[in-house]
Amino acid sequence: MRVFQPIRGAALLVLVAAGGLLGASAPAGARTSVALSGAVTPALTGFPTTPQNVRLTMEGRIVGDDIDGVFPATTTRIVMSFTHGARVNGRYFPSCDPVRLAALRGAPRACPRGSKIGEGWAFGTAISVTARLKMDVYNGPGGRSMLFYFATDNPVVIRDMINAPFTALRGGRYGFRLTLPVPPGLQELSDGMVTSLRQFKATVGGMTVKVRERGRVVRRGFIEAMTCPPGALVTVRGEFTFQTAPPAATDSYLGCGQAPPFGPEFPASVPGSA
Repeated sequence: MRVFQPIRGAALLVLVAAGGLLGASAPAGARTSVALSGAVTPALTGFPTTPQNVRLTMEGRIVGDDIDGVFPATTTRIVMSFTHGARVNGRYFPSCDPVRLAALRGAPRACPRGSKIGEGWAFGTAISVTARLKMDVYNGPGGRSMLFYFATDNPVVIRDMINAPFTALRGGRYGFRLTLPVPPGLQELSDGMVTSLRQFKATVGGMTVKVRERGRVVRRGFIEAMTCPPGALVTVRGEFTFQTAPPAATDSYLGCGQAPPFGPEFPASVPGSA
């Protein structure tokens, strides 16, 4: 749900959303590239005998010249695949109704206490104007999805949401998959005015809830891990789909305790946003 002002500027997710300019066609040799980095905190030292409560911070940067030879193409979907070894306990936590969250335009009262599982921001550009969107992340119904709600009031008023299914995988390299289908309202501010997702960052987890297991009450974290020693790297894969550019994928790493740096070809979209 968006509320338009006379002037339009930018929008988008992350964990995200979108690329561009007034329907300009992609120039010859146009490209869109993506990079990911992030951290699991705190790093886990020693040999814990029970799962430990951790937070996951993920940052993405998108560069390219598909739109008007300047901006990345419009993002239509992002799929994040995470390695085995962590436990996500969304089923234990209160969940938020996406219909109610949309109807109340992201107001905190839309969701029960304890259902907010993270927050972050995203930078999007349209017609050469860049806006910073605030991101709130909520536990979806039954812990089977994550709700990313985006809001900004300057230079445009935007209220929109990504309902991202969260799936446990069996076999293969990865253990979990988060799929973010970018809604039309985050791909285009109005007909023909497409937007470019430039950068996003979100932190999820860190909170705990009391649950009863085997006759006793214990605390469970939203994300738990048994091992992540300082300096170790954890694999993560991102697959991005665009309106006017070929899909792009990146195999990247999360650092235990500290995020690996981005390469010089992926600068921060806005000074100070790293």
